[in-house]
Amino acid sequence: MLGYIQKTDNTYFLLATLRLVLDAVEAALGLVFSADILELLWEGASMENLGKPVILLLSSSFLLSAASSFLKNEFVEPKQSLIWLTYDSDFSAKFQQMDYSLIESPYVKKLTDRIWKDNNWGAGIGSAFWNLEFVVSGICRLLCSVVVAIPILKIIVTHGNPWMYLGLVVLLVALWLLAGARTKAGAVYQEQLLKEPEELYPEELYRKYYSFCGHWTRRCLSGDYHFIKDIHLYDGYNLMEHYTVGNMREGEKVIPWTSVMGKLSGRLGFLQGAAYSLATLAGYLISAAYALLGAFPVGSVIKFAGSITNILNTIQCMGYWLSELSLTARRVASTLEMLNVSDEMYKGKLPVEKRLDNQYEIEFRHVSFRYPGSERYALEDFSLKLRIGERMAIVGMNGSGKTTMIKLLCRLYDPQEGEILLNGVDIRKFRQDEYVRLFSVVFQDFKLLSMPLGENVAASVEVDGGKAEEVLRQAGLGERLEELPEGLGTYLYQDITDGGIEISGGEAQKIAIARALYKDAPFVLLDEPTASLDPLSEYEIYSGFDTMVGDKTAIYISHRLSSCRFCDDIAVFHEGRLVQRGSHEQLLSDEKGKYYELWQAQAQYYQ
Repeated sequence: MLGYIQKTDNTYFLLATLRLVLDAVEAALGLVFSADILELLWEGASMENLGKPVILLLSSSFLLSAASSFLKNEFVEPKQSLIWLTYDSDFSAKFQQMDYSLIESPYVKKLTDRIWKDNNWGAGIGSAFWNLEFVVSGICRLLCSVVVAIPILKIIVTHGNPWMYLGLVVLLVALWLLAGARTKAGAVYQEQLLKEPEELYPEELYRKYYSFCGHWTRRCLSGDYHFIKDIHLYDGYNLMEHYTVGNMREGEKVIPWTSVMGKLSGRLGFLQGAAYSLATLAGYLISAAYALLGAFPVGSVIKFAGSITNILNTIQCMGYWLSELSLTARRVASTLEMLNVSDEMYKGKLPVEKRLDNQYEIEFRHVSFRYPGSERYALEDFSLKLRIGERMAIVGMNGSGKTTMIKLLCRLYDPQEGEILLNGVDIRKFRQDEYVRLFSVVFQDFKLLSMPLGENVAASVEVDGGKAEEVLRQAGLGERLEELPEGLGTYLYQDITDGGIEISGGEAQKIAIARALYKDAPFVLLDEPTASLDPLSEYEIYSGFDTMVGDKTAIYISHRLSSCRFCDDIAVFHEGRLVQRGSHEQLLSDEKGKYYELWQAQAQYYQ
């Protein structure tokens, strides 16, 4: 964790430590000068003699405080904010850049769940700044207090009173026992905090409350709160309350965790208060006793009492502060583990040939694939060659492997068996960033972002305004574009600005199609982005899009056969295999084929 902070900003620790040193020196000098002033007052010194230590106290305090504040406000806190933002940005960027196959892997999903739970406690990397500050500040104050106390300790050692030595030893032993008890109580408390919820709650209650409530909380925090419409319309609040608040009330009757945590917290607080009070009392009692015995002047009472109190309190607190820092590191560990996840897909080194004629040929050769954690093949012994410049429709029932084929084609996944070839070369050998530029895809679950319309279309900060407007008109959004007051600069949705616009599902589909056209890739793929529309509307969009793509190779995926009748080449998928291929008329003539079966099952909707 500290290594990440150092790598992000290699001057942070130096400047943060310097500020804490200044604070510790200011406190020590304040103690020394205050004691000197008290000593002079006790001795009845004149105002002239008092002036020098007073001026030194005020000037040193002002200068050190000003320097510390300058470092804190101008360097330390801005650097903390930057490191914090970098930490969050790195995490977000990691998700955007890592292999898609990893994102859907059981390992990353489990790690993501750990991160969410860890971030529920503390403030992530921000907690490291605060806990580390306690530790470093304690060390600095301890060293300064020792420096102040050393001359007085020499006097005590040479004074030769055995009863005072014995009292000092008893005091130190008592403080050591209190500090040990406090550290142990803190460790038990932290151990409870680090336990997984399923370790604390019965399995049934964990599923009913934590899994349920955590799932909906995460959906709300991520902005996916559309389910609330159903709660309002169906008056489902009582149902939701039963599975959240109600289950927690039920859990309080059978789960001692809450009371255990309360007892541990109370015990920890008592030990902290007792140790602090004993250290403070001891510091002043010992100082007063030695002063009464004539070991040192009365002014030294302030020096010794203050320094010995700081020393004792710092030592007995250090174990707790270090354990808090360790706890923070253990919670940050899951995020750092995510940042260090290595991609599993080979990125390739061959450049993709740039062809003005778009003469690219794709071939699936005996490809088999199953998703991580699944024993069933999504595609099995699959072979298919895509004919350049033609239109292909891929049809089949849900779960037949249509979308899996597109994910493999775009190299979101690599097959476990077989190979996919581009102009006769295995696609794994090509540079991945160049290979994906060959494809424009509109998935069924496509997403638009809360950004300006133009940036959504271009998928970039740099937008070719003329080109963006042209593809939006081609996609059928020309009239709406003219109505927008800021044109391409209009924000979608209102997550970022109140001036954003809400768009309908149909408009979102047209923007997604415009984005695919804007990319101008040689392969254009529509993976059921219109599944929520009726068959006639879907057919209109598909046939209209067919005109837009021109001479590019286009693949249309749908489980509704009527939408893709305009394609001369139709591939029929069933249970992860290619079972038929041909034109609509050819496939329909085979009354024993899967296509005929699907057509007859759907024909009632088209008659």
